[in-house]
Amino acid sequence: MKQIGDKVSYVRNPFARNSYYCLGLAILSLGLGAGSMYLSVARAGQGGLNTGAWGFASIAAALMGMWFGLLSFTEKERNYILAKIGISISLVLLIVWIVIIITGFVR
Repeated sequence: MKQIGDKVSYVRNPFARNSYYCLGLAILSLGLGAGSMYLSVARAGQGGLNTGAWGFASIAAALMGMWFGLLSFTEKERNYILAKIGISISLVLLIVWIVIIITGFVR
């Protein structure tokens, strides 16, 4: 609802166009990250190149999802809930990957 003077507008705003890309890339990133984790656990930490490639693709998709999420906030008079969900998923996934990478360097 939008306040216009003394009146309230009940017109529903459409979703931002870039928020669909943001959420789609966040879900793709989550799937690639889960696949990478599965390969690593199934092979007892000796995942090989596939595990690294899936992990890198997960990081790249999360970064692009965050970029599209930020672009969706530049669209005026839109609903941003999908962008907020996509950015939060991507941000949590990036934090998890950063922790995994730092843990790998320390050991």
